[in-house]
Amino acid sequence: MPSFSKFLVASLATQASGLVLSPARPVVSGAPRAGGVAMQAPGGMRKASGRDVPKQDFDNGMSGWKPPSGSGAAHTLGGEYSATDTPDFLPDEGSDQAKMRDGIAYTDGILGSQVDPNRKKNSGPELQGVLDSDPDIYVPEVEDVNVDTSLFVLPEPEWRIDKMEVSATHADFEITCDSTGDADLVIEVKPVCMTFENYFCGFTPDSHPAFKLVGETAGTMERRNGAPTPVQIMCDPCGASGELVAHLCFILPDEKDFSTYYKITCTSR
Repeated sequence: MPSFSKFLVASLATQASGLVLSPARPVVSGAPRAGGVAMQAPGGMRKASGRDVPKQDFDNGMSGWKPPSGSGAAHTLGGEYSATDTPDFLPDEGSDQAKMRDGIAYTDGILGSQVDPNRKKNSGPELQGVLDSDPDIYVPEVEDVNVDTSLFVLPEPEWRIDKMEVSATHADFEITCDSTGDADLVIEVKPVCMTFENYFCGFTPDSHPAFKLVGETAGTMERRNGAPTPVQIMCDPCGASGELVAHLCFILPDEKDFSTYYKITCTSR
């Protein structure tokens, strides 16, 4: 064991005694701490850490409040109440509400302001004859249809679903007559367009001269689902016999793709 000097031990003891910390002193502040207990003081003030602070109010000033006195129900808060919406029942007869109701008839205002007798009437010359009508006008003006005979030509044969075959015509008709007599045929063309369409019809140049059109050959056909347009045909062989053939062309000049073609065969005896 090493030996220490008495003087060295005494010196170390002196230095260690100087490192001992002294106890901290409490800090005293004049401001009240949060959550601190305050004692109620007279006059609406309270004591907090030796000073007066305002009293806190937790009922928002409603302490001691009572509803107004009166005979009304609870939902009216005791005061007078008058409805502002439409009542559930008709007003009593003889009351002011009934007089107000009876003063307006359901016919009031139907004809507009023109029925007002106090309304100033315009009588200037610019209004004379505005509402006059011509009793002689009873049908609308008919538009003239320009007939183009160069369109009386059969189209190229194609599949016709109505005939279930490849054909240049949409439908075929057969009639019979005596060579010294005549026969009539009416073909009803159904409208297929969404609007009124102009039309004209006629026979191809190679048709037999015994066929003629009777009635209108041009005009305006109905819209889709409307009444069909009748085309009346007469065959007068004038002594000719055998099978007489003609091809009718029903042309829509503004919708050529919807034009229709028909074959008529008359057996003359």
